This record gives sequence, structure tokens and C-alpha cells, in this order.
Amino acid sequence: MTVRIGLHRSSGLVSSLIKWQSRSDYSHASLILADDTVLESMQGKGVVNNRTVTSCGEVVDIFTIPALAHVHRDALAFATQQLGKPYDYTMVARFLTRRPEARKSSGKWFCSELVFASLAQAGLLLLRDTEAWEVSPELLSKSPYLIEAGTNRQRAAA
Repeated sequence: MTVRIGLHRSSGLVSSLIKWQSRSDYSHASLILADDTVLESMQGKGVVNNRTVTSCGEVVDIFTIPALAHVHRDALAFATQQLGKPYDYTMVARFLTRRPEARKSSGKWFCSELVFASLAQAGLLLLRDTEAWEVSPELLSKSPYLIEAGTNRQRAAA
């Protein structure tokens, strides 16, 4: 099985601030399901899976992680259990303030935190000595497990 992760090149105020602070082209991260549905934590919506990778308005760089079947299954099961949970604005602000994890963030997710935590729950730590709340989309892209697999623009053209 292969786990697919989308790293998004989003625009907008919050996205621009995230990219500026993390010195990155990426402002958003998601898990891409087998049917191309994007499971993500979005500003103003929380954890949702209501669009496909080809319908995303922004460029999405797609990465794969070859994984054992149980890792794929368990990561997606954990992420699916988070559907409906709120977006974690407090921890996104941490990217700007560099403060540690806040207690009031429990039960809330920002995008790359959800992706990282889902794989960690399945037993795959994408980055050593790193907590999920510390992971920006840019830091997620640094994992040695991620293999570049194109963009959503290439998929839409195919």
C-alpha cells in the first residue's frame, strides 16, 4: 500500500503568513485517499474530506510513502475519526509566535499536525524527536519517507 500526502501551495492571508514564517512554498498539508478525496483540516471548516485533489484551486505537490498495509489502514482510520473536529487556530498562531503547544488545542487540528499524527498513530514517525504540533507543512516535506510523485495539475491533465 502507498500513503499519499498533498503539500499545497495555497494563497490568502493566513497561508501567506505560514509560508513566510516557515520559509516555504507550502502552506497546507493533506492526506489523499484512494479515490483522490483530500482529507484535511481547513481554516473555518475543521477536519473535512469534501474535495478531490484535482479540484483543489491551488497547486498540490503529491508525495507517496510506501508503507505496510496496516500503516496505510491505521493512518487513514485515525484521520477519518478526526472528521468534524475544529481547526486549531491557536497552534497555527504558534508558527508566528513560536510558543509551545497550548492545552486549549486538545481535540483540534491544523493541517500538517493531522497528517503527522495520523501516521504516528499508525507507527510511522515521519520525523525523529518531533511532536505533531511542531510540524509545519514545510517541515513535513523534509521527512526522508516522502517520495515526490508529481502534482495535481499533472493528474488533471491526464
